[in-house]
Amino acid sequence: MTTVLIVDSDQDSRLALEAQLSASNQFERVLSCAGLPAAERSIDQYSVKVMLVDAEQASQSSLLHQIKANNPELGVVLLQGKTGVLDSATLQELGAHAQTSRLAAPMEIIASVAKALVGRLAPGKRILGKFLKDGK
Repeated sequence: MTTVLIVDSDQDSRLALEAQLSASNQFERVLSCAGLPAAERSIDQYSVKVMLVDAEQASQSSLLHQIKANNPELGVVLLQGKTGVLDSATLQELGAHAQTSRLAAPMEIIASVAKALVGRLAPGKRILGKFLKDGK
């Protein structure tokens, strides 16, 4: 099963999301912390597979790129506020695989985590060719 880490400086938002994801019984473990420095320590310690990180925090810190460089298999989901949707180029620039709103329904957030799990695998062209009809 999957360990998920929530990184959000807003304690109320972070704890609410942690409670929702824990209650879903979809993950082995749901952890949370206030910032990327603490997240960096938790990733290896708890074998985190997907990190949900506050989009504003991610865009203001180069630490996310360092974390991704050290953990290329880590899936990243950006947590947006009430407004704002990033295009796929910006997501990729930030090192993220998916995005969701903090206010989204738990199943929508779980779907974003699943997208990040798949996205982090980065299957090779040969493997993708087996699943594509044209195979090219």
